[in-house]
Amino acid sequence: MPEYSYIAIDANGKKIKGVMEAESSHSLASVLRKKSITIISAERREMKSVSSKTGKKSSFFTLSKKPKTDDLVMFFRQLSTMVEAGVQLVESLNVLVEQAENAEFKHAILKVKEQVEAGDNFSKALSEHLDIFPQIAVSMIKAAEIGGNMGSILDQLATYVEDKDKIEKKIKSAMSYPKFIMIFFGCVVTAVIFLLVPKFQDIFEGFGAQLPAPTLILIAVADFVKNNLIIEIALILGIVFGFKVLKKNPKGRYFLDDLKFKIPIAGGMMKKSTLARFSKTLGTLTRNSVTLVDALGISGETVNNVVITDIIEKVKKSISGGSSMAKAMADHALFPTMMVKMVAVGEDSGALELMLGKISEFYERQFNTSIDSLTSLIEPILMIGMGILALVVVLALYLPIFQMTSVIHG
Repeated sequence: MPEYSYIAIDANGKKIKGVMEAESSHSLASVLRKKSITIISAERREMKSVSSKTGKKSSFFTLSKKPKTDDLVMFFRQLSTMVEAGVQLVESLNVLVEQAENAEFKHAILKVKEQVEAGDNFSKALSEHLDIFPQIAVSMIKAAEIGGNMGSILDQLATYVEDKDKIEKKIKSAMSYPKFIMIFFGCVVTAVIFLLVPKFQDIFEGFGAQLPAPTLILIAVADFVKNNLIIEIALILGIVFGFKVLKKNPKGRYFLDDLKFKIPIAGGMMKKSTLARFSKTLGTLTRNSVTLVDALGISGETVNNVVITDIIEKVKKSISGGSSMAKAMADHALFPTMMVKMVAVGEDSGALELMLGKISEFYERQFNTSIDSLTSLIEPILMIGMGILALVVVLALYLPIFQMTSVIHG
């Protein structure tokens, strides 16, 4: 569909400029007329790909990369600064389009700017790009458009996205070392089974000596793995495929998400992380004049767990029916007693947003402490495990050699 750059007059008699996709200039005029915008002139533009706008050549092999969290944080932070400095929203967005380095993000900001120029609200324009801008941003900016504190809310959004990213990075960082050790562990076991054991087995058979029990067990395990390789690969692929199918099925997804919180140690950590994220999102939204029911709905979506989303939906329905939030939360084991009591105090004192912030800080601290403790605990356990494996392999392979040496020298 072609693009048209146009000059028009809005309902207040103000001259505006913009760019919009339309089948023809008549179609463009018809669409804008519905928004009480009258076209003065319209000119068809030569279409450019996103890659050409960013100064990069389009290629079949070029993959579109999703914008990073840092891009979002910078976007909200810079937009907040410019809006508070009195710069028009459209002009601010235009500056950010020029500064954006990520092609997909640049394209999204450009489209948002064009919609705002055409007369749409900023929140509505953002809602067309939920794959890039989170729902919480749309809701908070919608509240800002009503309350008139856009600059402050944009700054809060940047802080919220930044804090959320820190928690996610903390989890990834804690898991990176165990992943590396497990991969290394797998490589060592594979090398032992397929390279080392067969060579030593040939040596032992050549001597015809009676092998000790550890060596016989190691050889038997290696033979079993080699002889059933196709079955093992099929089993692994079956598990992976079954897991993906289970995850796509609503009941299967519910089962997996419920299982996450029942995993020893890790389940408790995930629960603390989820409660911290839920409280932070809910507190941020209610602080910015989003109704509690709407805020609960958005907070439920951000936790990325269907079990919790379902529980929050039940809490939301109870509140809509006239129940207090604390009473509605008390009916579900997900919410700890301390959290319910703090919410009750917040509701009674009229400082629910402040109390939710305190709850979020509390569970973030607990989560960080748990992550640090787990990391310090996992490292020595993995190293001991690797040491035991090495000891077993060395004993199993070299014990027959020591026995044969003693026989020869004896």
